[in-house]
Amino acid sequence: MVVVSWLILLLYLSGLSAAGFWMEDMKHLGKSPYHPDPSYQVFRNVKDFGAAGDGVHDDTDAINQAISWGQRCEPGVCRGSTIAPAVVYFPPGTYLISNSIIDLFYTQLIGDPVNRPVIKASPSFPEYSFGLIDSNPYQPNSALAWNSTNAFFRQIRNLIIDTSALPPDFPAVGIHWPSSQATAITNCIFQLSTAPGNTHTGLFIEEGSGGLLNDLYFYGGGKAAIFGNQQYTARNLWFFNADVAIHIPWNWSWTFKSLYITDCRVGIQMDQDQKSTGSLTLLDSEFHNVDVGIITTRPILETNGTNGTLVMENVQFNAVNKAVQSPDGIALDSNNWRQGVNDLFIMGHLADENGIFGQTGYYASPSSRNPRLVNGIKYFERSKPHYSDIPAQGFYSARLFGATGDGSTDDTQALNALFNSASSNGTIAFLDAGVYVVTDTILIPPNTRVVGEALTAIIMASGSNFQDMANPRPVVQVGRSGDVGYIEWSDTFVSTRGPCAGAILIEYNLFTNGTPSGMWDVHTRIGGFAGTSLQVAECPAIKEDYSINSACIAAYMSMRVTESAGGLYSENCWFWVADHDLEDQQYSRITIYAGRGLLIESSRGQFWFSASGSEHHVLYQYQLSSTRDVYIGHMQTESAYYQPLPLARLPFPALQQINDPNFELSCQSDPTEANCEMGWGLRIMNSSNVAVYGAGIYSFFDMYSDKCAAKDSEYDCQTRIVEIAGSTDGIKLVGLSTVGTTVMITENSTDRIGARINNSTFADTLALYQPQ
Repeated sequence: MVVVSWLILLLYLSGLSAAGFWMEDMKHLGKSPYHPDPSYQVFRNVKDFGAAGDGVHDDTDAINQAISWGQRCEPGVCRGSTIAPAVVYFPPGTYLISNSIIDLFYTQLIGDPVNRPVIKASPSFPEYSFGLIDSNPYQPNSALAWNSTNAFFRQIRNLIIDTSALPPDFPAVGIHWPSSQATAITNCIFQLSTAPGNTHTGLFIEEGSGGLLNDLYFYGGGKAAIFGNQQYTARNLWFFNADVAIHIPWNWSWTFKSLYITDCRVGIQMDQDQKSTGSLTLLDSEFHNVDVGIITTRPILETNGTNGTLVMENVQFNAVNKAVQSPDGIALDSNNWRQGVNDLFIMGHLADENGIFGQTGYYASPSSRNPRLVNGIKYFERSKPHYSDIPAQGFYSARLFGATGDGSTDDTQALNALFNSASSNGTIAFLDAGVYVVTDTILIPPNTRVVGEALTAIIMASGSNFQDMANPRPVVQVGRSGDVGYIEWSDTFVSTRGPCAGAILIEYNLFTNGTPSGMWDVHTRIGGFAGTSLQVAECPAIKEDYSINSACIAAYMSMRVTESAGGLYSENCWFWVADHDLEDQQYSRITIYAGRGLLIESSRGQFWFSASGSEHHVLYQYQLSSTRDVYIGHMQTESAYYQPLPLARLPFPALQQINDPNFELSCQSDPTEANCEMGWGLRIMNSSNVAVYGAGIYSFFDMYSDKCAAKDSEYDCQTRIVEIAGSTDGIKLVGLSTVGTTVMITENSTDRIGARINNSTFADTLALYQPQ
């Protein structure tokens, strides 16, 4: 039994001050065990590196030194790595900069959430610098420093980005953010020029595969935000006095929720030149005093392609001249829009169980919302808590309970003691940066709050307890069956080391009655990084010999939500089986087997999954089985790159007790059997009241070849990818986009919706599927 050393506790508490934000005041004991320098410092305060924060002195060099100190993954030198993470903290103040802050790979830039620090461009800021914060700088060869679809594990939180000292015609960019999964910009303000005709942009994204943007406020700007990325969830964004609030140069599938646009000329503008916007889903949003709400590239009478697909639900237009403007006229006059909470406006393709047809303009079919999923008239949402009202003394480090986080010591008992203490005493369990090896289940009891050190804390399962596929065991168990209470859990990875064929990385059993429990930035990361023994040396890509290496069967399931669970809000949680080695500078492919992604089998329901992703599992990425009352917006999947060889029936046999897909049975009559036997992106079985707002369900590879995903390819990577089966009621899929798939939706073993008839810019897009 682990007992807190009161001497260690006394020394720990003596290092705390009691004045400001806990992150600044607490003693940071984190480490990066695989870094070559044992003294490597994960947490850095920019003032310790000479930043003044007084709005007078130039802090550019000091901030860049704070970010780059130690051997880190530098642009132009390193293409990615997990061994050198950094948490860079900005105390309150105004930080004057005369050049870009270069945000390195696996870096978190965090300020005080109550008194947000200001990053302010000086009048001498050069035009050639691309962004006050440049998270992915262009290199001399015109390429980004990091492949935008591999730019993972980074956050910017609690900052004010100020370009207002620059001339109105200056090409100012607040944050340059081409990025992908497990990334977020949260609780930031963008202060831009408000002069007529200005060219300031607060947030610029031109590439990538994200991600979450939430609680952002834009004041002024020419194009206040430029959003070009495969998919993103953007929630609670506010725009004031911009010329164009949001410009979309391209996308495949974006979901905007709780968008507020006030006193702007244009709310959302799809790019008119490229006409490369795929799909936009907009809900629970408001436009006030705007000339044109949305400018779309889709003609009113378009019935063929699905470029410019637009779906709106519960969107209010007040003092708006034209709600939706098409190239050939006004598609929606706000004076004629009933603005009912449950009304839909759709420009795109609709389908039900009877077939598919093109649809343009107003579609007034009521779409009632489940009262168990809404707060007032909006779908429930909840941001990650900052705990700004709790002093550092309220956070107890895992180190106090004997955990080492050194990547080798068994920290099982120490973590269980930490979480038990947090549950009993009302403290917050703090997981300092480190790799916590566990050899048995870790229990998070009811009424526990857990905070990881900004995506640098990793719980890693190892050993014989997790190796039996026939007897799966949770790595982290949230409550036991029948437990009632709440949890709040953020900024943590759960992973495996070596073969763990029986590891359920997260098992969620807790029932919360009232305000839902929350998980934010809690990711499963299986293989492909330092310390896992599941890298290119152990698990290289299989291209000729399709025998299965048992040492690379790395997990049974990423997350299981059991029958007794209910009442959970999850945001920006990514369940990823590595397709490449993050430490390898050639992005070398690897073959890792993890059986299942996210399984929800709760009979109680009430689940919200915002900005959710699940990739490269063998049998499926998402399965909703005998459950109810589920909101998802946006979801993203990728099929395993090595499939269909080995086939999806291997190495995990189909288990009837958890309703696994039986590919041997369901694909026996398919003439393209091999491409049929690939993991499902989404399965909904015997479930009710499931609403999906935005989905990117992708299959890019056939035995590691991406030729099948090319738009002009004569064949597809995968036959089927979304299944609805059994007794279902109240199912709604909005803004569904698929890639590389012959059939978009299969219902009760019948292929209902073909993909090619719904071809969009690159993906195939269906605006609405709502079987009756």
